[in-house]
Amino acid sequence: MARIGVTYLDIAQAAEAVKGRGEEPTVDRVRAELGTGSKSTIAPLLKRWRSETGNQADTGGMPRDLVEALRALHDRVQQEADRKVEEAREGFEATAEKHKREREEARAATAGLEDEVRSLKHKLEISEEQNRKLKSAQEESQAALNKSEFQREEGSVRIAELKATVEELKQENRDIRDHFEHFQQRAADDRQHERDQFRLTNEQLKGQIADLAEQLSEADRRLTEREETGDRQQEIIATLETENQHLRQQVSGYRTEVETLKERHIDHAEEIAAKAAEISVLHDKVTSLSSHNASVSKEAELLRQSLGKVELELNSTRDRVILLTDENRAILQEKAVIQGQFKQLENSLRESLPSE
Repeated sequence: MARIGVTYLDIAQAAEAVKGRGEEPTVDRVRAELGTGSKSTIAPLLKRWRSETGNQADTGGMPRDLVEALRALHDRVQQEADRKVEEAREGFEATAEKHKREREEARAATAGLEDEVRSLKHKLEISEEQNRKLKSAQEESQAALNKSEFQREEGSVRIAELKATVEELKQENRDIRDHFEHFQQRAADDRQHERDQFRLTNEQLKGQIADLAEQLSEADRRLTEREETGDRQQEIIATLETENQHLRQQVSGYRTEVETLKERHIDHAEEIAAKAAEISVLHDKVTSLSSHNASVSKEAELLRQSLGKVELELNSTRDRVILLTDENRAILQEKAVIQGQFKQLENSLRESLPSE
């Protein structure tokens, strides 16, 4: 095909230039002179220039009709050859353009796949980092749970010790009551003795009263210590409840993180399934991550069960403390009764003493 702008005037000027050099103006020579244009375009314009200018090639004595026929045949053959060459060139350019587009599309697809792979790798690194943080937090929670368990056991031991102390105090109170009853009997017998033995008996009774007073003071001191120990136990229980609440909050946070990880794992699985042929290695890592998430879920469930057991034990400990508080209250009431009996005894002794 001719370049836009190649006209008959261009062909005529090129043919005149070729002829001016002493050469026969042919299609190839005119085309070389112009430096552009196709032979199918140049041939009819060159033929027109020859017919208008009367510049016909030397026929060598052959008939003009034969020469015209041969020239027409040559022009048709030349045009057909030019057409086939042009078609082949256009086909080659189209094929080359198609291959170029395919290469660009392949490059774009490769770049997209590389971006997706990098994105998946980045997401996987983030997920692994979150898993490491979750594992660290779980280890801290386990340590806190172990500490809470140790404190609970220590509280149980203290409660057992306090209970033993209360039993000892009860036994001492029973001994005091028995001794006091025996003292009352002796006082009744002593009042029947002669007046010269009364003062000696009175001194003995005063000594016994002093001993009983010391015993009551000791009992009061022990009760005070028992009350302080009960207060410390209440503080320990409050601390355990606070730690239990904190552990519950941590377990709730762990559950939320595990659910988030599960959702992210599902998204990752869908993306990896679409690119399974290109990123099979990442698929294996995500499968491993799924197993780890399941293990973390099981561990969180075990932790929740352990917290439930701790809560039950804390409730049991609270009930024991309430029971011990009631026992302390009963002991205080018994102490008040004993003190009242001592006052009555002192009043009786004052009344029974002979006046000077």
